[in-house]
Amino acid sequence: QWIAFGVGCLNGVLGIYSLATNRLPRRPFLWRDDFEPRRYGWAQLLMAVFVFTIALGPVMLEWGYELFIVVLLLGIGAFAAGLRLMHSGKQIQRSS
Repeated sequence: QWIAFGVGCLNGVLGIYSLATNRLPRRPFLWRDDFEPRRYGWAQLLMAVFVFTIALGPVMLEWGYELFIVVLLLGIGAFAAGLRLMHSGKQIQRSS
C-alpha cells in the first residue's frame, strides 16, 4: 500500500511539474519527448487519482460497499481518461 502511495505521489509531482513549467521532466531512460506537456501533466494527475483509489481500496471497504464501488469506478474512469489524454497529446505533438 505504501508503494502505491509513493507511485501516486510521483505521478502527481510529474503532473504538477509539467503543468507549472509547460515542459516535460527529464527522464533517465529510453523515453522520447513526443508528448504535449499540458496533456501529459493532466494525464499524470488522472493516473495519480487512479493509483490513490486503488491504494485506498481496503480502507474504503470499511466505509461501505456502495461507496467503494462508486469510488473504484471513478478511479477506473480517471485511468481511462488519463490514457486517452496522453494518447491524444502524443498524436497532436507528432502531427505538428
